[in-house]
Amino acid sequence: MSDPSAPTGTRPPERLAWAADIPSLRQLLLKRVALVALVQVVLAILIAKYQLYPQVEALQLQLNSTLAANTAQTTRQALNRPLAAVRAAQARLDALPAESSPATLAVLQQLVDTSDAAESAYLLDPQGRVVAVATGQLGGESSHSRLEDRMGLDLSQSEVFRSQDKAYLRISPIFLSAVTDQPMVAVTGPTLGGALLVMEISLSRLSQDKNSSSHPGGIQVLIVDNGGLIIADQYGHKSQQSSMLPLEVLRSLQTDDNTVFTMDDTRWFASSSPIAIGTLDWRVIVMRPESMVYGPITNIVVLTVATTAMLLLITLLVLVVFVRRIGRATEALGRNAQVLEAGEIPEYQDLAARELIEVDASLRSMAHTLTQREAALKRSNEELEKRVMDRTRHLQAANAELEHALNQLETTQAELVQAGKMAALGSMVAGVAHELNTPMGNARLTATTLLSRAQQLRQVVQGGQVSRSDLNLRAMAFEEGAELIDRSLDRASEIVQAFKQVAVDQASNRRRSFLLQDLLHENQLLLSPRLNKANITVTTTPTDKLEMNSYPGDLGQVITNLMENAMVHGYAGLSSGVIDVGIATPRADWVSVTVRDYGRGIPKASLGKVFDPFFTTRLGQGGSGLGLSIVYGMVTRTLGGRISVQSEFGQGSCFTVDLPLHAPEQPSHMPAKVE
Repeated sequence: MSDPSAPTGTRPPERLAWAADIPSLRQLLLKRVALVALVQVVLAILIAKYQLYPQVEALQLQLNSTLAANTAQTTRQALNRPLAAVRAAQARLDALPAESSPATLAVLQQLVDTSDAAESAYLLDPQGRVVAVATGQLGGESSHSRLEDRMGLDLSQSEVFRSQDKAYLRISPIFLSAVTDQPMVAVTGPTLGGALLVMEISLSRLSQDKNSSSHPGGIQVLIVDNGGLIIADQYGHKSQQSSMLPLEVLRSLQTDDNTVFTMDDTRWFASSSPIAIGTLDWRVIVMRPESMVYGPITNIVVLTVATTAMLLLITLLVLVVFVRRIGRATEALGRNAQVLEAGEIPEYQDLAARELIEVDASLRSMAHTLTQREAALKRSNEELEKRVMDRTRHLQAANAELEHALNQLETTQAELVQAGKMAALGSMVAGVAHELNTPMGNARLTATTLLSRAQQLRQVVQGGQVSRSDLNLRAMAFEEGAELIDRSLDRASEIVQAFKQVAVDQASNRRRSFLLQDLLHENQLLLSPRLNKANITVTTTPTDKLEMNSYPGDLGQVITNLMENAMVHGYAGLSSGVIDVGIATPRADWVSVTVRDYGRGIPKASLGKVFDPFFTTRLGQGGSGLGLSIVYGMVTRTLGGRISVQSEFGQGSCFTVDLPLHAPEQPSHMPAKVE
């Protein structure tokens, strides 16, 4: 974007090549308007689907329920009128004298003529034969012959006559009339003479009666029996064709008065209301098609969406004109910014909006401020460079001092390690010497006793007063003494051998194969004087012989340091204690050694620092803080394993050392041991 009239020094066009793919302000605004339009249309559809449609469904089902209930009530009233008419005819027939056929026929004819829904009326004798009949549909010359054909007709096997409820005034289920040959329902009632009065109600007339009610177009009002047969409908088509309602729809309506189902490729919203008169089990069903339910609200939604689209289109046209003007102003503002960036002040232009004019004024003020700040920044950079040089000299001097202090620290650490090793060696020698005193003292005392008894035996032998029993007693004493001397010397030899093996391992630190149980026993034996003095018992988990190929000197120092740590820190100030040394093989090529005490434990704040160099809780009391640090280095570097600690303050600590049975090869190094 360049302007030939722009002042020299503006940004070259090639520097704006990266902005070619960025949409313009006009495009951004138009996209936002289109997005708002889409959101409004989607919201209208979602509101219609999840708010309006469910409400309309509920309202239509409620209207269906009301219409079904009203129709059921009307139907009950329509059926109650024939019941009342038959009850009155019963009374009149009971008042007639016997053998009064003309009067009986007159009563039946009056019953048919006064009932709108009556198709015929007849009287059955106790054997089920027709003795009198009247009909409102038969006329002309054929009527008498058809009536005569029905006279004497045997209806003893018909449902009306065979019903167990014929002794009561009732409405029968649907049956095929033998009098009119049409599907009928009958109102029956007994007379005093044992005869049965029957008035048949035509289903077609019942349908015509329902058709008299005005309902909105598309709604179907049906009366069905408990088998799904359509007894009556508002137009009379389905009842005349003996149509059936699907049983699954009927069962659904019997379970729930309101349901939605699909029938004849049409989705219906249906409600039902029962008609119960005596044993009669009918149901009024009102069905409303889906198009009738959703049609009005769909029209409203379409009209709303169309209106919204028109308003947004008008808004879009207005925005196009507005955005074009704002776009030209922003382009001019951008050119002014480029001129300001080049260090020049552009001419004032009409930017069409107060806000853009204020932005242009702010840019001019910012350019002036930036010029001043650039000069101040240049001065600050010069001062900063001088300070950096001064600080660099100070840091170099400080680094030299730190390096000298680090060298001194390393020297001091080496001296402390050596001093610790010498102290440990002296403690070990003193312990070995103390441990040797006991078996050597026992051997010397026994030898002195045997010498004295040997002298006594020689005197007795020289005096000639020796006896066999005396010789046996003295021989037994000599044997016991010899055994005691032998055991004492074995104990001394064992101690010397253990000391010799440990000393060789720690002095040479060579890799070799050894039994882990023997190594633990040797180091425990050398620590036994100090452990006995502190009244601490060491227990070792009995396991099979476990052979390792590693560095026994370092491993012995690790075990010794952990046991001494438990003795010195864990049981500090306590009169006795127990140290458990456990051995486990979690994997075929690894071994896990645990050293557990039940003493004071490690505070939670110190638990993460126990392996740090120079960390000790006995500062000034003989602790250097290097023991566990050296143990950590031996385990992780020389032995190729891992070490971890678990502790709860007041309940003891447990150090776990996981080691490979075959340690990695290591260059020669100097092992160390510090308390």
